[in-house]
Amino acid sequence: MGQIVNIKNFNLYCGRYSQKANPKTPEKEIGWHIEDNILEKLPVLALRNKSIGEKSSPPLLWKKDRNLFHAIGLTLETLKGWQAFRPEESNKIIDKLKDALPKIVLRFQEDMHSYEVETLRDIMKLEQGDYDEVLQIVAKAVGKISAFKNDSTPMLGSKIMHFLYPEFFPVWDTAWIKNVCLKNENESLEEWFSERVEKRLSDKQEAVAEYMHYCALMLKDLDETGPRECNKIARALIGYSKIPNEVIYWHFYDISTLIFEFCLLGKHY
Repeated sequence: MGQIVNIKNFNLYCGRYSQKANPKTPEKEIGWHIEDNILEKLPVLALRNKSIGEKSSPPLLWKKDRNLFHAIGLTLETLKGWQAFRPEESNKIIDKLKDALPKIVLRFQEDMHSYEVETLRDIMKLEQGDYDEVLQIVAKAVGKISAFKNDSTPMLGSKIMHFLYPEFFPVWDTAWIKNVCLKNENESLEEWFSERVEKRLSDKQEAVAEYMHYCALMLKDLDETGPRECNKIARALIGYSKIPNEVIYWHFYDISTLIFEFCLLGKHY
Protein backbone atom coordinates (compact mmCIF):
# COMPACT_ATOMS: atom_id res chain seq x y z
CA MET A 1 0.00 0.00 0.00
CA GLY A 2 1.27 3.48 -0.85
CA GLN A 3 2.14 6.06 1.78
CA ILE A 4 -0.17 8.56 0.09
CA VAL A 5 -2.81 6.67 -1.88
CA ASN A 6 -4.84 4.72 0.64
CA ILE A 7 -8.41 4.70 1.88
CA LYS A 8 -7.46 6.31 5.20
CA ASN A 9 -6.12 9.45 3.53
CA PHE A 10 -9.10 9.64 1.20
CA ASN A 11 -11.48 9.44 4.17
CA LEU A 12 -9.49 12.16 5.95
CA TYR A 13 -9.88 14.40 2.91
CA CYS A 14 -13.65 14.22 2.68
CA GLY A 15 -14.61 13.29 6.24
CA ARG A 16 -16.21 9.92 5.44
CA TYR A 17 -17.20 8.07 8.63
CA SER A 18 -16.41 11.10 10.80
CA GLN A 19 -18.25 11.03 14.12
CA LYS A 20 -18.72 14.82 14.02
CA ALA A 21 -21.97 16.28 12.69
CA ASN A 22 -20.17 18.89 10.55
CA PRO A 23 -16.50 17.90 10.38
CA LYS A 24 -13.84 20.35 9.27
CA THR A 25 -12.19 18.69 6.29
CA PRO A 26 -9.64 19.57 3.59
CA GLU A 27 -12.42 19.30 1.02
CA LYS A 28 -14.34 22.13 2.69
CA GLU A 29 -11.29 24.18 3.69
CA ILE A 30 -9.58 24.09 0.28
CA GLY A 31 -12.75 24.12 -1.79
CA TRP A 32 -11.74 21.25 -4.07
CA HIS A 33 -15.10 19.52 -3.82
CA ILE A 34 -15.07 15.98 -5.14
CA GLU A 35 -18.38 16.22 -6.99
CA ASP A 36 -17.37 19.52 -8.65
CA ASN A 37 -13.98 18.13 -9.66
CA ILE A 38 -15.79 15.51 -11.71
CA LEU A 39 -18.77 17.45 -13.03
CA GLU A 40 -16.82 20.46 -14.30
CA LYS A 41 -14.84 18.28 -16.72
CA LEU A 42 -17.73 16.32 -18.22
CA PRO A 43 -18.55 18.78 -21.06
CA VAL A 44 -14.90 18.79 -22.21
CA LEU A 45 -14.52 15.01 -21.98
CA ALA A 46 -17.85 14.49 -23.76
CA LEU A 47 -16.37 16.32 -26.75
CA ARG A 48 -13.28 14.12 -26.61
CA ASN A 49 -15.17 10.84 -26.29
CA LYS A 50 -18.24 11.43 -28.45
CA SER A 51 -16.93 9.20 -31.25
CA ILE A 52 -16.15 6.14 -29.12
CA GLY A 53 -19.66 4.75 -28.60
CA GLU A 54 -20.59 3.01 -25.36
CA LYS A 55 -17.25 1.44 -24.42
CA SER A 56 -14.57 3.30 -22.49
CA SER A 57 -11.35 3.81 -24.47
CA PRO A 58 -7.87 5.01 -23.52
CA PRO A 59 -7.80 8.80 -23.31
CA LEU A 60 -5.48 9.87 -26.17
CA LEU A 61 -8.40 10.55 -28.50
CA TRP A 62 -8.26 14.20 -29.54
CA LYS A 63 -8.32 15.00 -33.24
CA LYS A 64 -7.69 18.28 -35.02
CA ASP A 65 -11.36 19.11 -35.44
CA ARG A 66 -14.03 21.39 -34.07
CA ASN A 67 -14.48 19.22 -30.97
CA LEU A 68 -10.92 19.97 -29.88
CA PHE A 69 -11.26 23.70 -30.56
CA HIS A 70 -14.60 23.80 -28.72
CA ALA A 71 -13.13 21.89 -25.76
CA ILE A 72 -10.17 24.27 -25.55
CA GLY A 73 -12.55 27.23 -25.57
CA LEU A 74 -14.65 25.68 -22.77
CA THR A 75 -11.56 24.95 -20.71
CA LEU A 76 -10.13 28.44 -21.05
CA GLU A 77 -13.44 30.15 -20.25
CA THR A 78 -13.86 27.97 -17.17
CA LEU A 79 -10.38 28.87 -15.95
CA LYS A 80 -11.04 32.53 -16.69
CA GLY A 81 -14.03 32.29 -14.34
CA TRP A 82 -11.64 30.95 -11.68
CA GLN A 83 -9.32 33.92 -12.31
CA ALA A 84 -6.57 31.49 -13.27
CA PHE A 85 -4.87 34.01 -15.57
CA ARG A 86 -4.43 36.79 -13.01
CA PRO A 87 -2.54 39.08 -12.74
CA GLU A 88 -2.11 38.98 -16.54
CA GLU A 89 -4.71 40.24 -19.00
CA SER A 90 -6.84 37.09 -19.45
CA ASN A 91 -8.17 37.77 -22.96
CA LYS A 92 -4.67 38.22 -24.40
CA ILE A 93 -3.46 34.94 -22.89
CA ILE A 94 -6.61 33.12 -23.99
CA ASP A 95 -6.19 34.29 -27.60
CA LYS A 96 -2.59 33.06 -27.67
CA LEU A 97 -3.50 29.74 -26.06
CA LYS A 98 -6.35 29.10 -28.49
CA ASP A 99 -3.78 29.24 -31.28
CA ALA A 100 -1.08 27.21 -29.52
CA LEU A 101 -2.97 24.50 -27.62
CA PRO A 102 -4.15 22.31 -30.53
CA LYS A 103 -0.53 21.78 -31.58
CA ILE A 104 0.60 21.10 -27.99
CA VAL A 105 -2.23 18.64 -27.40
CA LEU A 106 -1.75 16.70 -30.62
CA ARG A 107 2.03 16.65 -30.21
CA PHE A 108 1.58 15.23 -26.71
CA GLN A 109 -0.56 12.41 -28.10
CA GLU A 110 1.92 11.73 -30.88
CA ASP A 111 4.81 11.55 -28.40
CA MET A 112 2.89 9.20 -26.09
CA HIS A 113 2.02 6.91 -28.98
CA SER A 114 5.66 6.81 -30.05
CA TYR A 115 6.43 5.16 -26.68
CA GLU A 116 3.32 2.94 -26.91
CA VAL A 117 1.79 4.73 -23.93
CA GLU A 118 -2.01 4.77 -23.83
CA THR A 119 -2.67 5.07 -20.09
CA LEU A 120 -1.02 6.34 -16.92
CA ARG A 121 -0.05 2.86 -15.80
CA ASP A 122 1.68 2.24 -19.12
CA ILE A 123 4.26 4.83 -18.03
CA MET A 124 5.07 2.77 -14.93
CA LYS A 125 5.88 -0.26 -17.10
CA LEU A 126 8.48 1.46 -19.28
CA GLU A 127 12.21 0.76 -19.17
CA GLN A 128 14.13 3.41 -17.26
CA GLY A 129 15.35 5.36 -20.28
CA ASP A 130 11.92 5.52 -21.89
CA TYR A 131 10.29 6.32 -18.55
CA ASP A 132 12.61 9.29 -18.07
CA GLU A 133 11.78 10.60 -21.56
CA VAL A 134 8.02 10.22 -21.13
CA LEU A 135 8.08 11.94 -17.74
CA GLN A 136 9.81 14.88 -19.39
CA ILE A 137 7.25 14.96 -22.22
CA VAL A 138 4.42 15.20 -19.68
CA ALA A 139 6.09 17.94 -17.66
CA LYS A 140 7.32 19.94 -20.65
CA ALA A 141 3.78 20.14 -22.05
CA VAL A 142 2.73 21.74 -18.76
CA GLY A 143 5.76 24.03 -18.70
CA LYS A 144 5.17 25.19 -22.26
CA ILE A 145 1.58 26.20 -21.47
CA SER A 146 2.48 27.86 -18.17
CA ALA A 147 5.04 30.02 -20.00
CA PHE A 148 2.19 31.87 -21.73
CA LYS A 149 1.50 33.44 -18.36
CA ASN A 150 5.19 34.15 -17.74
CA ASP A 151 4.75 31.78 -14.82
CA SER A 152 7.60 29.96 -13.09
CA THR A 153 5.12 27.47 -11.61
CA PRO A 154 3.29 24.65 -13.41
CA MET A 155 -0.12 25.75 -12.15
CA LEU A 156 -1.76 27.06 -15.34
CA GLY A 157 -0.41 24.30 -17.58
CA SER A 158 -1.44 21.57 -15.17
CA LYS A 159 -5.00 22.91 -14.91
CA ILE A 160 -5.47 23.14 -18.67
CA MET A 161 -4.02 19.70 -19.38
CA HIS A 162 -6.00 18.23 -16.49
CA PHE A 163 -9.22 19.31 -18.21
CA LEU A 164 -8.15 17.78 -21.52
CA TYR A 165 -6.40 14.69 -20.09
CA PRO A 166 -7.42 14.18 -16.45
CA GLU A 167 -6.11 10.62 -16.76
CA PHE A 168 -2.50 11.86 -17.06
CA PHE A 169 -2.16 15.28 -15.42
CA PRO A 170 -2.71 15.98 -11.70
CA VAL A 171 -3.44 19.60 -10.79
CA TRP A 172 -0.62 21.64 -9.31
CA ASP A 173 -1.41 24.26 -6.68
CA THR A 174 1.35 26.28 -5.09
CA ALA A 175 -0.46 27.16 -1.86
CA TRP A 176 -1.67 23.65 -1.02
CA ILE A 177 0.19 21.08 -3.12
CA LYS A 178 3.65 22.66 -2.92
CA ASN A 179 3.64 24.59 0.35
CA VAL A 180 1.55 22.22 2.47
CA CYS A 181 2.03 18.76 0.93
CA LEU A 182 5.22 18.42 -1.10
CA LYS A 183 7.46 20.19 1.37
CA ASN A 184 6.62 17.42 3.85
CA GLU A 185 7.24 14.54 1.44
CA ASN A 186 10.54 12.69 1.08
CA GLU A 187 12.51 14.48 -1.63
CA SER A 188 14.36 11.36 -2.83
CA LEU A 189 12.36 9.41 -5.40
CA GLU A 190 15.33 7.33 -6.61
CA GLU A 191 14.75 5.94 -10.10
CA TRP A 192 11.31 7.57 -10.31
CA PHE A 193 12.98 11.00 -10.63
CA SER A 194 16.70 10.48 -11.05
CA GLU A 195 19.35 13.13 -10.53
CA ARG A 196 20.52 12.49 -14.09
CA VAL A 197 17.17 13.65 -15.44
CA GLU A 198 16.93 16.60 -13.05
CA LYS A 199 20.38 17.85 -14.13
CA ARG A 200 19.23 18.01 -17.77
CA LEU A 201 16.82 20.79 -16.90
CA SER A 202 18.07 24.37 -16.95
CA ASP A 203 17.34 27.00 -14.33
CA LYS A 204 14.76 28.41 -16.73
CA GLN A 205 12.76 25.17 -16.54
CA GLU A 206 11.71 25.41 -12.90
CA ALA A 207 8.05 24.70 -13.71
CA VAL A 208 9.04 21.59 -15.66
CA ALA A 209 11.30 20.30 -12.87
CA GLU A 210 8.66 20.86 -10.18
CA TYR A 211 5.95 19.14 -12.18
CA MET A 212 8.21 16.21 -13.05
CA HIS A 213 8.90 15.69 -9.35
CA TYR A 214 5.18 15.89 -8.58
CA CYS A 215 4.26 13.35 -11.28
CA ALA A 216 7.10 11.04 -10.25
CA LEU A 217 5.79 11.06 -6.68
CA MET A 218 2.32 10.20 -7.98
CA LEU A 219 3.56 7.36 -10.19
CA LYS A 220 5.74 5.91 -7.44
CA ASP A 221 2.91 5.89 -4.92
CA LEU A 222 0.30 4.54 -7.35
CA ASP A 223 2.71 1.75 -8.26
CA GLU A 224 3.21 0.87 -4.58
CA THR A 225 -0.53 1.03 -3.96
CA GLY A 226 -1.51 -1.21 -6.84
CA PRO A 227 -4.77 -1.45 -8.82
CA ARG A 228 -6.80 -3.25 -6.13
CA GLU A 229 -6.48 -0.52 -3.50
CA CYS A 230 -6.93 2.17 -6.15
CA ASN A 231 -10.16 0.53 -7.27
CA LYS A 232 -11.36 0.43 -3.66
CA ILE A 233 -10.73 4.17 -3.31
CA ALA A 234 -12.33 4.82 -6.71
CA ARG A 235 -15.52 3.08 -5.56
CA ALA A 236 -15.51 5.17 -2.38
CA LEU A 237 -14.95 8.37 -4.37
CA ILE A 238 -17.76 7.62 -6.80
CA GLY A 239 -20.14 6.69 -3.99
CA TYR A 240 -19.29 9.87 -2.11
CA SER A 241 -19.78 12.02 -5.23
CA LYS A 242 -23.24 10.51 -5.88
CA ILE A 243 -22.51 10.65 -9.62
CA PRO A 244 -23.49 7.42 -11.39
CA ASN A 245 -20.61 5.06 -12.05
CA GLU A 246 -21.49 4.75 -15.75
CA VAL A 247 -21.44 8.54 -16.19
CA ILE A 248 -17.96 8.84 -14.70
CA TYR A 249 -16.46 5.95 -16.62
CA TRP A 250 -17.92 6.98 -19.95
CA HIS A 251 -16.13 10.32 -19.61
CA PHE A 252 -13.02 9.35 -17.62
CA TYR A 253 -10.90 6.37 -18.59
CA ASP A 254 -9.22 6.47 -15.17
CA ILE A 255 -9.52 8.70 -12.08
CA SER A 256 -6.15 7.90 -10.51
CA THR A 257 -4.89 11.50 -10.66
CA LEU A 258 -7.95 12.66 -8.72
CA ILE A 259 -7.47 9.90 -6.18
CA PHE A 260 -3.83 10.88 -5.74
CA GLU A 261 -4.61 14.58 -5.24
CA PHE A 262 -7.32 13.96 -2.64
CA CYS A 263 -5.24 11.41 -0.74
CA LEU A 264 -2.18 13.69 -0.75
CA LEU A 265 -4.22 16.56 0.67
CA GLY A 266 -5.90 14.25 3.19
CA LYS A 267 -2.51 13.06 4.39
CA HIS A 268 -1.02 16.51 4.97
CA TYR A 269 -4.00 18.63 5.99
